[in-house]
Amino acid sequence: MMHNEVALDFLLEGFIDDALIDQCRGININALVQDHRKARSGDLFLAFQGYHTHGLLYAPEAVAKGVSVVLWDGEVGIDNEKGNEILDSISNKVLCLHCENLKYKVGPIASRYYEQPSLSLNIIGVTGTDGKTSVAHYLAQCLDAYDVHCGVLGTLGNGFINDLHPTGLTTVDALLVQKTLAEIKRAGAKHVVMEVSSHGLDQGRVNGVAFTTAVFTNMAKDHLDYHGTVDNYAAAKKRLFYTPGLGSAVINLDDNFGRELAKEVRQHVCVWGYSLKKDISTYQESADYFVNVKQMTPFERGYHLSVVTPKGSGHFDIPLLGRFNVANALAVLATLLVSRFSFEDAIKSLSAVHSVDGRVELITEQDKPVVVVDYAHTEQGLNAVCQLASEHFKGKVWCVFGCGGDRDRTKRPLMAKAAEKYADRIIVTTDNPRHEDPQDIINEVMTGFSSLDKVEAVLDRRQAIDIAITSAQPGDVVLLVGKGHETSQIVGDVHIAFDDRRVARELLAAREPGVLK
Repeated sequence: MMHNEVALDFLLEGFIDDALIDQCRGININALVQDHRKARSGDLFLAFQGYHTHGLLYAPEAVAKGVSVVLWDGEVGIDNEKGNEILDSISNKVLCLHCENLKYKVGPIASRYYEQPSLSLNIIGVTGTDGKTSVAHYLAQCLDAYDVHCGVLGTLGNGFINDLHPTGLTTVDALLVQKTLAEIKRAGAKHVVMEVSSHGLDQGRVNGVAFTTAVFTNMAKDHLDYHGTVDNYAAAKKRLFYTPGLGSAVINLDDNFGRELAKEVRQHVCVWGYSLKKDISTYQESADYFVNVKQMTPFERGYHLSVVTPKGSGHFDIPLLGRFNVANALAVLATLLVSRFSFEDAIKSLSAVHSVDGRVELITEQDKPVVVVDYAHTEQGLNAVCQLASEHFKGKVWCVFGCGGDRDRTKRPLMAKAAEKYADRIIVTTDNPRHEDPQDIINEVMTGFSSLDKVEAVLDRRQAIDIAITSAQPGDVVLLVGKGHETSQIVGDVHIAFDDRRVARELLAAREPGVLK
């Protein structure tokens, strides 16, 4: 367990008023905490406006546990009278310091506490609506294969590629980001790949991280329940590319927002653009260097690719399905070349990558339908998964999907339109309903279909998967979309054990081989 004793004036200089720094001298801090339940004697308690409540409300309990200092921000979200009352009650017991915009300073303060771990690591930040997890894990696999350990922070957990600790968040809070980077550095890593969510960027969770390279995958309509507008969502993503000291940006030029972003950030950072197009002459204004495909031929388990890069051209195969995974592979290839890989080493490592948990994960048995489990939960993601099924497999495409409750409702009918475009049979079912009625969610999805001839609604997700696997024939492909790596369904506030992959394996094993009537 890490334990640093750090001078308070060193931690806070430049973050609080100079007039307050004198009060900090001679005080050493054992740890930084923002959860009062974890507070210990000699800690610095951080009290700022969270998503639902203000940390200052819990400061008395932290003080009772012996914290040395309370660092607070009272500018937003807390009733001033209540805040003043709390401060009056604790200020004679501990040092209370005001820090404006504390939420956005936690990262840099924590970075100082943990001896600025990101400065001695090659840190690659990956953002975008879809593909963050895949790009991050393919990169980590490639970097691991040729160099000292590569750390990962993201949706599937934090740590190392074969030893991830789930957190439940794509981008954890600023304190945990810095603590994890310090632990990864101490374990001997040279590289870290970090998925960076729009929420994480908006809330300052990666402030204080010295990114070397920023990667942008794509932009689709998502998280509008949080950001309010597409412009706000885009602005949050853009922040990663204005990180002080950023060396390079790797950007998808086939994405409209990506092209605009590339032109804009090219003024202050070196841009590597990637594209699935053979002819990239119209993209010349958008990037300094280009990585693109001259030829891509699908086969049942992947693609034959011919690529052109500034460091070389050549042919190789990737064992990944879907055009979007070719785009993901190009993002990885460009980032490896930026990270000083030779072209030969980069394509050799890319040829050996394997799919990520719950991301186009194949489940197969002889003489039975193929099952593909994927996390796609946007219109664009669902469209891409359905398209790959029709591109790589000869039989009918069955699509089982739903939409999450308490999330952006506007995308529900759009998901229906995406499935309808490529799938031969569609079963709409329950995803994570949370606090909404599952039937109401299904009803909203159903409004997006132009015809219900090939659609049915089945409320129970296991039953929906059973119908698809039992009805599909050998050669057909059954897509189970939306939950991917998740191992539970969220109903209300309860997590009920449910894993699409486990359910699919059970039902596929129970199904008789061959053609069924």
